[in-house]
Amino acid sequence: MDSQQLIAATKPLYERSLAPAALGAWECNLANETLSWTDGVYDLFGLQRGSEIYRKATLDLYEEGSRREMEQHRSSAIRTGQGFALDCRIRAVNGDKRWMRLIVGVGYQHGRPIRIFGSKQDVTAEKGLWSGVSSLTRAEPPASPAARRSFTDVLRQFRQDRGRAPECLTLAIFEIDRFPTIVENHGRAAGDDVIRCFGERLRRLFPDALAIDQTGPAAFALLLRMPGDKAYLAAMLTGTRKLLCRPIPRGYLVIDFTASIGAALLKTEGYCEQNEIFAEAEAALHVAGLAGGDCIRVFDGPVTAVSRAALAG
Repeated sequence: MDSQQLIAATKPLYERSLAPAALGAWECNLANETLSWTDGVYDLFGLQRGSEIYRKATLDLYEEGSRREMEQHRSSAIRTGQGFALDCRIRAVNGDKRWMRLIVGVGYQHGRPIRIFGSKQDVTAEKGLWSGVSSLTRAEPPASPAARRSFTDVLRQFRQDRGRAPECLTLAIFEIDRFPTIVENHGRAAGDDVIRCFGERLRRLFPDALAIDQTGPAAFALLLRMPGDKAYLAAMLTGTRKLLCRPIPRGYLVIDFTASIGAALLKTEGYCEQNEIFAEAEAALHVAGLAGGDCIRVFDGPVTAVSRAALAG
C-alpha cells in the first residue's frame, strides 16, 4: 500500500472524525459546586436537557482513571490559576462509552478564584481516526526496515538502562511535501540539493538528537529527549518547521518548499513497545497528509495543544 492508497483508505475515517459532535459550554461555581451546562454538554452525557445536575453524580460518569486525572488537574488549576485541556473517558447514562475533550479556565474576583469554566466536546470519532490510521500504518510502515532497526536499537538501549532514561522520548518524521513536483520543475539534481540541505538543517537544529536518519526518498526521522508534553512538542515543532523550510537558493533560482511533520511521545514505561512509537508517528504524518500537508500533527494531541494556547490567549 503506497502513500496515496493509504490516504484513500483513511479518508472515510477522516471524514467521520469531522462529523458534527456534541459540544457545549459549562461553568462550576466554586463556592457551592453548582454546575451550569449548555445543551451540548447534556447531550454528551446523555442527560435530559435542562435537568438538574449535581457534580458528585456527574463524576460517577467518568471512568476511574480519567476521573482521577481530571481531579488532579482541576485542583492544580484552582490553586495556580492555569487552565488545562484533557481528554477523558466517560460513560453516558445509556451506557455508551465516549471520549470527551475537557477544556478548563479559571475565573477570578478580587484576586480569588470563584469559578471554573470551559467547554466539553465529544471526540470519540477523532479517537477512532487515530486508532484506524495507526493500525493501517502498523501494517504498512513507510520507514525502511533498516531505519527502523537503527532507531529501535537506540530505544532498546534506553529500555535496558532505565536509570539513565529521560522522562520521555519523541519520534518525529519529517516529509517534504510534493517532492516529485520539485524534481519535475527543477530537475533531479535540484531535488537532491533540497534533500541534502533539509538533512543538514535538521542535524544543525538537533545536534543532541539520539538518532537522525533518512527514512524515505523525501523523509527523515528524528529521535530525541523531550522534557515536556504534547503541547510543548507541537510548539517546538512549529518553530522547527519554519527553519527547515526556508527557501533554498540554487544559482539564479530559489526553491520554495513545505514539509509535514508527524510526531509521537514515548513515555519511559512504554519502552517495551518500541515499534508502537513508529506506528503513532507515521499515523500522525498521514493525518497531516489528509489535512493537505504543510502542517504538524502530534499523535492524538494537536487539538489539545491548540486549546491550551487558546486558553493562554
